Amino acid sequence: MQASELSAAAVRVLTGSTPASAEQATAVREMIWGRLGRTALGSSALARLHEQPGAGSSGIVESVIADELLADPEFADRLRAALQPAPTSATYDHSPDVTAGPPPPMAPAGPAVPPLLGAPDPAEVRKVWLLGLPQLLLCYVVLFLLSAAGLNGLAGTLLFLLISGGLAAYGLRCGATLLRYTRGPWLIAGTVLAGLVLIRMVVSLLALLTV
Repeated sequence: MQASELSAAAVRVLTGSTPASAEQATAVREMIWGRLGRTALGSSALARLHEQPGAGSSGIVESVIADELLADPEFADRLRAALQPAPTSATYDHSPDVTAGPPPPMAPAGPAVPPLLGAPDPAEVRKVWLLGLPQLLLCYVVLFLLSAAGLNGLAGTLLFLLISGGLAAYGLRCGATLLRYTRGPWLIAGTVLAGLVLIRMVVSLLALLTV
């Protein structure tokens, strides 16, 4: 079972959209909340799923779980084992009240809503900011020093502009990803700044190539 399939199966158990025993649902719920609850991104995604269940919030949680599964094969193995159906036995109760339809959605263990909802991780916000204006200023300082030393050729300028543009694009991507799960004025400002830096780099590259 691939990471995407595992994460989708786990979310179905979390939301109660697939039949599962009480023990299995509890095990999966505690495993997912224990893992994703370590980060602001995971906590916010789970809280959104709990407060606003639907295809959109489920898809976000699936994506976050899949990333965790790819990063930690041991976690993937434990989740795969928790999702395995319980072995049947001759004494298993097949009464209609047990098998009639999926169980209702189960509330997450511990606090109903994590306190990190809507609060971006300061380290992630700082990374978005550093990939914007600071690295642009550093790029221009290096180019100025190379120019003063007579080493500022066309190839070197192109290289630094490409590196700076790539860093700005990465910062914009990180900021846009975070904004899918959380909000904050500094995060929004850093993401916008990274976008402006990327535009500036593209304009500089086009101007340099058309000279």
